[in-house]
Amino acid sequence: MHALIHIGIPKSGTSTIQAFLAANRAALGAQGVVHAPFNPRFGSQFEFAVTALQATGATIRPLLERRRLGFRTQEDQARYVTAYHEFLGRTLRATSGARLFLGSSEHIYAWLTTPETIAALDHHLHEHFESVRYLVYLRAQDELITSTYSEAIRRGATHDFKTHMARHRRINHWRKIRMWSQIVTRGRLQVRLMQRDALIEGDLLHDFCTQAGVSVDGLQRPAPHNTALSVEEIALRRNLNRVLPVQGRDGGPSRLYQTALQLATRAFLRGHSKLRLPDDMREIIRAANADGNEKIRLRFFKDRAQLF
Repeated sequence: MHALIHIGIPKSGTSTIQAFLAANRAALGAQGVVHAPFNPRFGSQFEFAVTALQATGATIRPLLERRRLGFRTQEDQARYVTAYHEFLGRTLRATSGARLFLGSSEHIYAWLTTPETIAALDHHLHEHFESVRYLVYLRAQDELITSTYSEAIRRGATHDFKTHMARHRRINHWRKIRMWSQIVTRGRLQVRLMQRDALIEGDLLHDFCTQAGVSVDGLQRPAPHNTALSVEEIALRRNLNRVLPVQGRDGGPSRLYQTALQLATRAFLRGHSKLRLPDDMREIIRAANADGNEKIRLRFFKDRAQLF
């Protein structure tokens, strides 16, 4: 069996791809494709990144994800990896006639930030599959800025957009892609752009299926997932985030917060204006990332006049 692992990046269509895979597990199985998440209640397959971190003696840093996965100690993480290995073994034995294993996790790209952790993941996967390819979608930094700000507010942040931009205006795609390219040979790393003119049929899911060698015929298309918050929703949540925690003690959404959000939305939300970057901010972000983007263009997209 061969494997194709979609590694992100975060806020670049990952939720849509994961919802698509979840909705079509049976139909994909009929095409000889296995999609078997260890934690089906999550979209992202944490198990890939956690396994690589555990192999190198590292731990998950974000408190939110540690709580969601129930990790209080390093031993909890080790037990999780052991259980995942057993699960993967059972799954592959039960689907031994399949041709392709498909996985997706934006946490691979976000958490595996050293050559050692990337190599650990690649080694783990090669223990189970004849060949392993990785697929990553890059999104223009000026689009990522607004999307990551929306996600930060969802997670409980209270800062304004100017502060967010000052912290994150430089998103160096090249640094990560170069690191992956040093560990994973170019033929096994597929770099794609989240640009309509660069996607097969101008569509993310069609492009994803083409890269995977999967027919889209008869497959369901999920409704839009994890869409960006409007300007009005951001303002409302920022105020609410100042007085209530977004997350409960069990790592899941706080019921109190969710109830307060529903009440406040009905009482105060008026309008849904899209958060847009002024032209001057857009140019600042593009200039800050121009050098790295040009290196990616020259390496992977020489036929394009510019990357984004």
